[in-house]
Amino acid sequence: MKKFFIILFVIIVIIGIAVGTLFFVLNKEKESITKDQFSTKMQDMGFTITDASEQMADYSYVKSATLAIDGNRTYQIEFYELSDETYATAFYNNNKSIFESTKSGASTESNINGKNYSKYTLTSNGKYMVVSKVANTVAFVNVSSDLKDNVNTILKELGY
Repeated sequence: MKKFFIILFVIIVIIGIAVGTLFFVLNKEKESITKDQFSTKMQDMGFTITDASEQMADYSYVKSATLAIDGNRTYQIEFYELSDETYATAFYNNNKSIFESTKSGASTESNINGKNYSKYTLTSNGKYMVVSKVANTVAFVNVSSDLKDNVNTILKELGY
């Protein structure tokens, strides 16, 4: 009987540590990067940077829009700075909804939400789509699914 209580105690401690760790991770704030940091990091990885802010001129809440185009010009990673976190959340939710509307048949998706960040991924119809928000910034990717590992490596490097 004593052995049972020791094992039960150990299990409760392990569960407590796991729950505490999860709570800490989800309540930790991520630090966003700036347009200039995004541009520098992407250039260092061999991407060409294009300022697309003019294309978003009708949307006063978009402070900047930057495209990082890979060396082969086969895909791009988009980075947006919005006027505040409320607009970034709305921008994130809108793009997430657009991605979800393309979902069909065999697909995989993930959704992570933390204190000041959210990330949604979807693989469907041969496409890999990501929208990731940190504070008032959003990274957006819609590429061929064979680029998934490459894109994930880049987004991890950026903190998105």
